[in-house]
Amino acid sequence: MLGLAPVGDPTGPKVYPPTYVPATTPFGYVYQPAYDVEALPRFPVRQYSPQPGDVLLMSDTNRFWTLLFRIALTGKPGHNGIVITMADGRLGVFESGYGDTLYSRITPLDYRLNSYAGFLWIRSRTTPLTPEQDRRLTQFAMAADGERYALIRFLLHGTPFSPRGPLRTAFFARVGTGLGERYYCAQSTLEALAYTGLIDARTARPAATVPQDLFYDRSRNRFIHRHPPLANGGWTPPQLWTPLPGTALKGKSRPQLPSPWPGEGGAYIVNPLPTPGKSVPTPTVVGYVPGEFRPIAAIEYPRQRIGLLDRPGLRRRR
Repeated sequence: MLGLAPVGDPTGPKVYPPTYVPATTPFGYVYQPAYDVEALPRFPVRQYSPQPGDVLLMSDTNRFWTLLFRIALTGKPGHNGIVITMADGRLGVFESGYGDTLYSRITPLDYRLNSYAGFLWIRSRTTPLTPEQDRRLTQFAMAADGERYALIRFLLHGTPFSPRGPLRTAFFARVGTGLGERYYCAQSTLEALAYTGLIDARTARPAATVPQDLFYDRSRNRFIHRHPPLANGGWTPPQLWTPLPGTALKGKSRPQLPSPWPGEGGAYIVNPLPTPGKSVPTPTVVGYVPGEFRPIAAIEYPRQRIGLLDRPGLRRRR
């Protein structure tokens, strides 16, 4: 059972590993949008231009989380986060359950994108946030940074008391009223968007939503299917992300330190280091390596298995 549980050290090198960050394209590339968790390079590809409010969908949950999602009758993707402006003005990612830990964290965006071990998709904002919306999004994330993950609330999804029940969702799981609370991943993203005013707080149901609902704009839950929170035109469909154009490999299959970096322009070596006064390490540039042109696989092999629960049903909206 220990092999199934979330990681034990929430600040160790397994959670904050050293990684390559491309020197000229630190935010990588995105392919053409598609509502499909099949990780295929859909050309043309373009550089990713991040902005606050972008939603990240991630798929590399360990066996513990995969089991819980199966019990809750859902599947890939199993995690998500949201792009914010950090206190120092750089872009970061706010997420609950960072790195399979039981904490909410803010991490620099370039480090999080390039260090993530699985597949990653991005739903980009179609219109930029106003300065006030940007401020409120940062305020919400900073208030929740370091809070514990709402594990019990998430575990309820696999019980008869789940707020995703056919009748409970309409009356329960509504948007919260405060800052700095405990959340699970999809819940924290929707609470942040509601607090910022980017989604309709009257129909959002953060505590009944799972990452798959945010990916497909469809849901097995009847209420959420009728009121998909990201389908208001404010976000693009999911776009597969990669640090190297022409490839669609999950993070752990790409060249890792100390292997040479295969991309053009070289890459920085970023290593999270202990920082006085902070409870988590700070991703810090500790070196640089030139790029070496060498062939790497274009797609993951063997191909990832797409199960019945990894795609929602084809329920019609009324």
